[in-house]
Amino acid sequence: MLYNHKFNTSMRFKLGISIGLFLVSTALSFAQEDKEEQGDIDTERLIIVKPYSPTVSDAFKIKQNPVINDSTERQKKKVNYTINSFPVASTFTPAKGRAARVQQQALPASFDNYASLGVGNYFNVDAAFFGRIPLSRYQDLNLSFTHQSTQGGIDGVALDDEFYDTQLKLGYEQETRSFTWGTQINALHQSFNWYGLPQEFSIPEPLLDGIETGHAYLGGGLDAYLNTGEGVFQAIDLSYMRFADNWGAGENRLVLTPKFELPLTQMPVDLELKFDYVNGNFDEQPNNVSFMPKYAYLNSSISPRIVLSDQDYSVQLGAELVYSMDVENEKNNFYIYPKVSGSYRLAGDYFTVYGGAQGGLKQNSYYGFTQNNPFVAPALVVAPTDKQYNVFVGGKGKFTEALSYNVKASYQNEVNKALFKHSTDNQNVTSREGYEYFNSFGVVYDEVNTLQLFAELQLDINDQFNLKLNGSFYSYGEDREPEAWNLPQFESQLMLNYAIDQKWLISASMLAMGERKDSLFIINSTPESSAQTQTLDAFIDANLRVDYQFTEQWGFFLRGNNLLGDNYERWYAYPTQGLQIMAGATYQFDW
Repeated sequence: MLYNHKFNTSMRFKLGISIGLFLVSTALSFAQEDKEEQGDIDTERLIIVKPYSPTVSDAFKIKQNPVINDSTERQKKKVNYTINSFPVASTFTPAKGRAARVQQQALPASFDNYASLGVGNYFNVDAAFFGRIPLSRYQDLNLSFTHQSTQGGIDGVALDDEFYDTQLKLGYEQETRSFTWGTQINALHQSFNWYGLPQEFSIPEPLLDGIETGHAYLGGGLDAYLNTGEGVFQAIDLSYMRFADNWGAGENRLVLTPKFELPLTQMPVDLELKFDYVNGNFDEQPNNVSFMPKYAYLNSSISPRIVLSDQDYSVQLGAELVYSMDVENEKNNFYIYPKVSGSYRLAGDYFTVYGGAQGGLKQNSYYGFTQNNPFVAPALVVAPTDKQYNVFVGGKGKFTEALSYNVKASYQNEVNKALFKHSTDNQNVTSREGYEYFNSFGVVYDEVNTLQLFAELQLDINDQFNLKLNGSFYSYGEDREPEAWNLPQFESQLMLNYAIDQKWLISASMLAMGERKDSLFIINSTPESSAQTQTLDAFIDANLRVDYQFTEQWGFFLRGNNLLGDNYERWYAYPTQGLQIMAGATYQFDW
């Protein structure tokens, strides 16, 4: 580097001036301090305060890059690269790359038609068919057929105990832009036997073969509906059924239910009208039973309802007004029932409290009695039941995402509640029909108060496994009858479904029913008649079914019913079949 002599001399001169100024200022300060000590200057001080006023100066910017003047600056050396290639022998062959794919679970095949057939011990047969024929994009034809039968063979039963139940339904549905409608034709043929002979009743064996215990039911009807979903008129439902048996009993029932939505207030009012008419007659007159062989009732009702709901609550406010006409006896009655319910989410999905009060007039029928107890006599007292109120309160929610619960307590009052009671045995009568051998049931009516405690748990781990367990405990209060005949003290149900994979499915169910009580009344030749209360034992009915889907269309199943093998009695003197094993096949297809 070159040395700059001019630049060095200037720096020396500036340094000397700075040192001189520093010495002069120091001397002046010492001199002033001496004068203050001598008292020449007043000790009062003047302090001037000036507010701070900051300013921002313009930034200094270098307008040009400095020029480097270096004689030793090195020059870059140019480098030339050359590649010498030569072949290399190799036996390695790289695999071709593939894009990663997400494995999707195959969806089960869906078919419009399903058929099933199973055969088991006791010569049990179970057949079913459900079909759908699409006529067009908006029209469907539906077909349903079910059949259950057995040739009997229950241990210890002296009379015929076979039965069969066949039902057929044919329906048509159509959808248009403004409404949907459909109709369905129903038919049924059922056959049962009064095979239950109590131990208190003995029949000589030669006379058993001459007893006609068969009781067959025939029924047919028509159902129809129309849904608009818009405007004041919302929908209408129509149902008609003709029901008869082989002992001269016949019944007709017609139910018409129009539904409306009235924009009377800010909240629309749902309005439902219902006309329920039933009439029937019995040709049989059981011994020592006094009743009208004909009956006819027309119940007309109107039910307005308003629904208030938000994210956390829902309230339904309504009532039902019913006018009931007893056509045969020319008696009319007017009823008013509450239709109120509500729910509130206290802790989101984990706890919701609900409650309400409901009531209504139930139209009883001969068909309804036979479906609940197929061993009734072909001559019954048929009358409606006045359900004055049913007050309930409960809570539901979930403990975890998979485990949910529901608990409820209710108290209801029913006037003219129908109770099944064992028919009376009149030993003074020599000529008997097949249902008069102390082997059938009648219907009695009483005012019954029922307290029910209900609890339910449901476990849904995933789509493959779900389990539901519920139970109810009952306490009854009667008015005229000494007991609530044939009503259980408790009921419990267990249902389980487990899909092991796409081919294997296990289903299990269990029904537990508590003790019931029935009345046995015997009229003999003596002036006094004997009556006793018979207690029916509690029972458990466990069932298991295993399905194997062999192909998309063909499947096989193995089913076991009443796995405990107990010949329990649902109705007094009517034992059931023991262990039942059935195997069968299923087939799905499209037309």
